[in-house]
Amino acid sequence: LLVLECPTKVTFYVVGLCSVWLAVVAAERSSRFGMFDLSFLPSDQADRREACDCEELPCKRGIRVVLATLALQLSVFIIDFVCTRGFAAAVLSEKNRIFASIETANRIAVALSRFD
Repeated sequence: LLVLECPTKVTFYVVGLCSVWLAVVAAERSSRFGMFDLSFLPSDQADRREACDCEELPCKRGIRVVLATLALQLSVFIIDFVCTRGFAAAVLSEKNRIFASIETANRIAVALSRFD
C-alpha cells in the first residue's frame, strides 16, 4: 500500500482490518469458538491431540496471555507500519526530487541546443 501510493483512507482501512483480524484471532485463542477448527478435517484429530497438551480439545489460553500477545502483535504491527510509512515517504520524496532534477537538466539541454 505504501509503495503503490494508495490514498490515506485505503491505507488506514487496511491497517484497521488487520488490527481487527488480530483481535479476532486473539478472541479465538481465548474462548475457542471454533474458527481454528474449520481448517482441520476429522481425520486430523489424532494429530491435533498430539500437538496440544491440554486435556480437552480445543485448548484455551488465559485471558492475560491472550491480551499480552495481542498487545505485542498490535504494537509490532503499528510500529512497523509507521517506520515503513516514514521510509516510503522519504523514498517518494527523493524520487520526486530526482525526477525534478532530470526535468531541469532536460530543459537546460534543450535551451543550450537552441543557443548554438
